[in-house]
Amino acid sequence: MYSPRQKILWFAFNTRIAVIVLQAIANNLLPDHNANVFISPEDPTLRRTYGDVIIEKLFGGFKRWDAQYFIHIAQYGYTYENCLAFFPLFPMLVRYCAYGLCSLVGSLINFHSSLLISATVLNLLIFVKSADILHRLSLRIFRSECKAYKAAVLYCVNPASIFFSAPYSEALFAWMTFYTLLKCTDNETLRFANIDITSGLPAGFTMMTRSNGSINLGFILYTSFKNVIERTIPEIVYKYKTLKHRLMLPFLLLPLLTSCVALFLSIVIALLPFLLVQVYNYFKYCIPNDHNLPEFLYNSEYVLPGSAESPWCNYSLPLSYSYIQSHYWDVGFLKYYQLKQIPNFTLAAPILFIILNNCFSYIRSNLQLCARLGIRSHIYSYGHRMSYKPKQICKGFGANDPILFVYIVHIMFLAIFCIVFVHIQVTTRLLASASPILYWMCSSKINVGPTPMTDQNSINEHFRRIGIGKKIPSHHLSIVNLEGVDNMYSRWKTFIISRKMPDCQSQLIQYYFLGYFFTGIILFSNFYPWT
Repeated sequence: MYSPRQKILWFAFNTRIAVIVLQAIANNLLPDHNANVFISPEDPTLRRTYGDVIIEKLFGGFKRWDAQYFIHIAQYGYTYENCLAFFPLFPMLVRYCAYGLCSLVGSLINFHSSLLISATVLNLLIFVKSADILHRLSLRIFRSECKAYKAAVLYCVNPASIFFSAPYSEALFAWMTFYTLLKCTDNETLRFANIDITSGLPAGFTMMTRSNGSINLGFILYTSFKNVIERTIPEIVYKYKTLKHRLMLPFLLLPLLTSCVALFLSIVIALLPFLLVQVYNYFKYCIPNDHNLPEFLYNSEYVLPGSAESPWCNYSLPLSYSYIQSHYWDVGFLKYYQLKQIPNFTLAAPILFIILNNCFSYIRSNLQLCARLGIRSHIYSYGHRMSYKPKQICKGFGANDPILFVYIVHIMFLAIFCIVFVHIQVTTRLLASASPILYWMCSSKINVGPTPMTDQNSINEHFRRIGIGKKIPSHHLSIVNLEGVDNMYSRWKTFIISRKMPDCQSQLIQYYFLGYFFTGIILFSNFYPWT
């Protein structure tokens, strides 16, 4: 019988294998749509073996839409200005993994095939790790194995699953984001700093992975601010009231000083990789020099390195991203509001409804808490700060739970930004990879337990039979009760696949996740529009 964590790891792994198999079947059975988008040029001198043909058959369905850019950057670098819209960490990892693979099987496949295999395997491993981190984070936030387990299972079949396996940066971004949030909850790592300095490292990686990674700095800032208000200042006030020698007064401010220094170092660590990327972009495209590109990569339709022709080079703060998004993809305020985009708005509607509906419900249930910016009341009751106060029972997601405030603000900002600015079909994969909130909301709404009485009897009989002299952990028992004995012995069967949901709301969540999971694989792998 598998533990809850083992179930999550196996289910995450098996869903990635399912994605790989389904995209291969769909790609080989259905004709590709002519999307008229960027296709990476092929090197005419690159040899092609039978191994390359097999790799193309197995993984060719992943090379669709923006995956063309990521593979192109990994293979040739930032050869065109529009490539700067895709941040370098993921293609860089893919390139170095491909180098290692080529050193092993370079005689069987070419470098392009090595890149495709490396991207697929890398995303598989990263996704499994991100599911594990999400489970740990959820367990720390909710202190409930059932909620954490359900959230991780839902993540494994999330509506944007195809983008977590294709050569996209979503899986890496989700892993680094979840890890940043986990580190921000490690308040006791440095006693007086109130923030784990190492949280800046995964936050910096998110900023090298996707543009919206810069928003993750808000978690570090807010965590430090909240801990100073709730812990450091009350501690200083309490010690000041009991101080006998006034000469010790300056030493009371040391925790506040160390908190400020730790916050400064965390931000520097997070910003440094991002700044290095911007400096690289500037020197590559804004300083005149010869591009030295091979002839097959030369394209007069794109701005080439060293041309120094781009307007963003003359900005007071020469950042390329916003200009490139506006110039090449026509991204801007309400620019996507056109009648022909109604199908794309329809695709994005479910995730926006789930998130915004639950966010507004949280705000309505926690008006005073939101007005205090998530700071708990009676912060100066220092002597009683560890006393337990049971939560009030109130309907709505996260009612009376201050720890969720910052996550609600973060996801609301991203959702509203998507509605107003970005290409709306990107919303599903952007929100699914940028925050755990979607999975927390759905795990709190979906009703999957307890198992029917017949299953409960088999559970009791099972543990009577094998549990002689053994103590079964309570959290393990709770998941067995949710899944049933048969599922706990399976590496792929979980409630989201095998259970019939008892109510309409739970069924809608199940259909939404599984429906988008399978539909997305089929459409994406044949170049049809998807999220």
